[in-house]
Amino acid sequence: MPVDSIPKVVGMAYAVVATLTIVYLLRRGVFSRKAGYLFLVASTLVGFLVTAPMLPNQLQTLLLGNTRQLDAPVAIAVLVLVLFVVLAFAFGRVFCGYACPIGALQELAYHLPVKKLRVRSKAVPIVFRLLFFLAFVVLAVTWSIGILKYLGIADFFHLNLDSAFSYSFLALVIMSTFLYRPFCAFLCPYGALQALASIKARFKLRRTELCIDCGKCEQVCPTNEAGRTGLKQECYMCNRCREVCPVDAIQYARKQVAGQQEDPGMPQPARVSGKRSRTTRLTDQT
Repeated sequence: MPVDSIPKVVGMAYAVVATLTIVYLLRRGVFSRKAGYLFLVASTLVGFLVTAPMLPNQLQTLLLGNTRQLDAPVAIAVLVLVLFVVLAFAFGRVFCGYACPIGALQELAYHLPVKKLRVRSKAVPIVFRLLFFLAFVVLAVTWSIGILKYLGIADFFHLNLDSAFSYSFLALVIMSTFLYRPFCAFLCPYGALQALASIKARFKLRRTELCIDCGKCEQVCPTNEAGRTGLKQECYMCNRCREVCPVDAIQYARKQVAGQQEDPGMPQPARVSGKRSRTTRLTDQT
């Protein structure tokens, strides 16, 4: 299905533009479910048409030394991988959430109305992905084995149904209808790097002092990151927490410290009539 006349750099450029556009919409407080669907569909189509930006595959290609398969200079390929880690450090996992075709397809599949299975332990998927990441690196560097080949990502997006491996990823897509992003949560080696960077992200979804601790955000969060102690390393900006918050107490904003001037780009919540006005402070955690 990929259109050979479309260079893969188009997919990379799309990912950068999409990520920064979503960050802008989040900061302005106007990112809606409809906009999210639009980006998810667009990213999925880009994946099928260009097979880019498949950054987990790109990382594996570099580790294997198959530079001819990159369709770009090695320096550019490395720069792209580093760029999106930097963007995760600055803005959280917006790329993983909406611009990555692999993640976008799983997110769309999860919206199908079937009974959901939720992994209550945050540690289980993180530890499993770390072990997979170690195996991914060791197998590639030591024995030149590309483990992602057996997951069939490239074959699936190429619609290469003659390859048995394409059905491996199809199984993951089917699984993602009831289990939130199984590839992202348990397997993605590039996602492991994104998660580490996003722990200290400058911008995150954060609770303000308007929070009434109703627990609704924690009930709908598919990655168990909505709690006050959540590091947001597994937050894909799905916006479910903001949609259910009854007092608009969750904002995508920078951490605010004592004495720091409020971010002028951050929308301010409305004052509550009949009560003493106060400045909304952002907490460390959501």
